[in-house]
Amino acid sequence: MIHASRRTLMLLLALGAAVSPAAARAETLLRLSEQAQVQARPDTLGASLRIEVESATAADAQARVNAQTAKAIAVARQAAHVVATTGSYNVWHATQPTARWHAVQTVDLRGTDGPAMLALVGELQDQGMAVQQLGWRLSPQAARKALSEATREALKALRARADEAAGILGLRFLEFREVRLDGNPPAPRPMLAMAMSRDAKAAPVAETEDITIEANVGADAVLVPAQP
Repeated sequence: MIHASRRTLMLLLALGAAVSPAAARAETLLRLSEQAQVQARPDTLGASLRIEVESATAADAQARVNAQTAKAIAVARQAAHVVATTGSYNVWHATQPTARWHAVQTVDLRGTDGPAMLALVGELQDQGMAVQQLGWRLSPQAARKALSEATREALKALRARADEAAGILGLRFLEFREVRLDGNPPAPRPMLAMAMSRDAKAAPVAETEDITIEANVGADAVLVPAQP
């Protein structure tokens, strides 16, 4: 009985050794990649404004720019659905044409209510601030949602290509191996506000347009002989 079991085990091992290479050769590995794009409507308006003062002393220049910045932040925080933060701060001494100290502070705003944001930017312009950038962009939540949708479409296209290739080759799709995902995060689309200086009298305008979100996927598709 023991000898019979050993013979059976040896026979199974021999069959496995004979079948495995054939099974491996029966697999066809197909490397595929796909790309999908979706259009997403920007939902956040961002603005960067600049306060600059000059004075005979560094202390006075900084005190004045600090006061204007505090006033701007206070005004911004009264607006609904607007987030206001301070940005870069610089102080330097210029000697031409005359010796003067300069102090600069930026204030960054973002909000989802376009008309309210534009009204706020216009009010801050009236206070002497200059608009450096103004433009629509996707919030992180909207960007993730759009990227997820693009990835889903790319994966569906990848599977369709695998099935199509298998049919053309007279094979059938078995599975994917080493699936690779590569999303393209959206970049902000600022509109340079060249005409929006502190002397501008017209209200600021920021038109919006859809942003293209792209997803790239790749995978190794395993194809096997079609079942009879």
